[in-house]
Amino acid sequence: MMDLTESLRRILSRVEPSPEEKAGAQRSHRYLREILQTGNMESVILDHFLSGSYPRATAIRPLDDVDVIFVVDPGHWKMPSVGVLPAPGAVLQTFKRALEREYPETELRVQRRSIRLQMWHLNVDVVPAVSADGRGSERLLIPDTKNDGWIRSAPKIHGALATEINQRQGELFKPLVKLLKTWNLGAPEELRFKSFCVETIAARLFASAKLRSLQTGLVQFFDFVCYIGGDPCEFPWNDDRGMSLRLGNCVVPDTAEGMNVAASVTRQGRECFMRRAATSRDWILQAERARTWNSAEIKIEKAFGSHLRELGW
Repeated sequence: MMDLTESLRRILSRVEPSPEEKAGAQRSHRYLREILQTGNMESVILDHFLSGSYPRATAIRPLDDVDVIFVVDPGHWKMPSVGVLPAPGAVLQTFKRALEREYPETELRVQRRSIRLQMWHLNVDVVPAVSADGRGSERLLIPDTKNDGWIRSAPKIHGALATEINQRQGELFKPLVKLLKTWNLGAPEELRFKSFCVETIAARLFASAKLRSLQTGLVQFFDFVCYIGGDPCEFPWNDDRGMSLRLGNCVVPDTAEGMNVAASVTRQGRECFMRRAATSRDWILQAERARTWNSAEIKIEKAFGSHLRELGW
C-alpha cells in the first residue's frame, strides 16, 4: 500500500491559515475586548473568548471570519419576571449601539445570533451569551432572534473535546478535520455541508474509532458516512455513534449539547455529500494501490476535487 502522507501533508500546508491571518484574529479579539470592557458595558461583560474553528485549530484558509463570545450579565436588561431571560433582539441591539460608537466607519449588521463587523482583513461576529447554569461559561445560551429565544451552545467543551481526541489519536485528528473541510469545499456552495457538521461527524467517529494515519482516516470517514446514510460500505460497521444521514432522517448531534447540527441539510445536499463520500473513498483506495507517485496524486486530486489546483497543490 502506498503511503500518501507526504501528498496529504502538502494539501494541509496549502490550507493552513497564514501567520498574518492568525495574528489578525487575535488582534481583533484583543481590540474588541478593550473597547467593550469600558463605559456602560464594563459591568455587563463577565467573560469573553474566541470561538469557532480557529481556536479549535481546525480552521482552513481563508481565515476570513471569526466568532468572539461575550458572556454577559442578563440582569443588565429589564425582564418581565425573575428567571426570564431578556429579549434576544434587545441584547443584540445593546451590543450594536456599543460597537457603533467605537466603529463609526465600519459596516455593522445585526444577524440572527450575532453582530457582524465587516472589517478590512476579516469579518468578526460578536456573539452575546449568558451562562446556561449560572456557574461559568462552559455551557451557554446564545440569542436566536428568528425564534425569539435562546439556544444552547458549548464552544469551550467542543474545543476541549477536539484537543482530547487529537492527543489520543497521535495528533492526527485535527489535521484530518482540515483535510475533510478542504474536501467539503469541492461541493457546490449551495449543496455544501456546514463545516462544523463535517467536524462533528469526525469527532463522534474518532472519539472511539482508531485513527492510524491520515489516509486511512479519510477512507474510514467516507465509508462511515456511507454506513450511516444506508449505502454500501467497505467495513463492517456496527455502531452509528448516534448519527444518521438516511433520507428524511439527517441527525448529527453536537458533541456537547446534542443539538442536531445537520438539521438544515437539504435532500440535494445530502445526496451530493453521500455521492462524493462514496466516490472519494474509492479514489483514495485506488491511490493507495497506485504504482507511481504521479498516478497516486491524480487519484488524490479526483478524491478531493479540482479546487485543489486553486490552492496551488
